[in-house]
Amino acid sequence: MSQTVGEFLREKLTNMASWVNSELGTQSSEDLKQYVAERKETEIAFIAGLLSTNSNLIAHKDWSGLARLGDIPAEMQEIFHAIRKRDDMHDKFWRYLHLFAEVISNTE
Repeated sequence: MSQTVGEFLREKLTNMASWVNSELGTQSSEDLKQYVAERKETEIAFIAGLLSTNSNLIAHKDWSGLARLGDIPAEMQEIFHAIRKRDDMHDKFWRYLHLFAEVISNTE
């Protein structure tokens, strides 16, 4: 049985939250896992759509621009801020964001 786009995005966002938790071990990453679990697939797709619409920020690895996206939930913004402080996490982080943006843009 194949996954819907929403199911796929939820799975990948959950994977990202688990990775962040293993790297940072912070309470906010647990909050992100809980946040993902409580979201509808349409909400997760909306976030991916925001990233897709602002894919230039991802392409340029623009932390400041990402921080200015007002519709990104606070739980995610906290994680973005924590990852920004860790250079060793940047590459994988941007790959995740690129994946989210690409998946949703391929469904439009």
